Amino acid sequence: MQTRCPHCGASLHKSGADQNPTRCWMCTAPLEPTAAKPKVNNPTIIMRPAQALSPGNAIRLSEHSGPQTKTLSLPSNASIKIAVEEGVRVGVEYELSRPLMTIGRLGGGADIEIDDPEVSRLHCSVEVRNEAILLQDLRSKNGTFIDGARVFAAHLDESSRFRIGSTVLRIDRTASEVTSPHVI
Repeated sequence: MQTRCPHCGASLHKSGADQNPTRCWMCTAPLEPTAAKPKVNNPTIIMRPAQALSPGNAIRLSEHSGPQTKTLSLPSNASIKIAVEEGVRVGVEYELSRPLMTIGRLGGGADIEIDDPEVSRLHCSVEVRNEAILLQDLRSKNGTFIDGARVFAAHLDESSRFRIGSTVLRIDRTASEVTSPHVI
């Protein structure tokens, strides 16, 4: 019995009738009986310098933010939402009201709280820098995944999907309807 997933490194546990699982519970990748070590092939990996991330020092923006947040801004001609595609609250949408928002477990103090016990209190963050949308894992226990690969940071497209715990989230960017006044 293998103890770690070769794709994401998640611990594999024996459970009742499923002594040799055929898929990883975390990344859902197929498992081979002889696989042993995690494959490291992540799309984008960017880590901030070592800094403790705990509920007490959650990433938040204030009006006196330092130079590292000066380029954060929501686009004026679009709205950005995060929609739950799979998980407990399918169909729920959260609008990004600030250019930097954290996502975490229900009751954990994040800006967007997800009802999923596999999600860390502060799991990941979504940053918006004008036209760019960036996803960053906040050293979560179970990881953040895009297309089955664990990522620490990644650039998201207008309709990207990512998974935290057993919840799949989708970014929706829609152009704001601008109505012009009619002149008579």
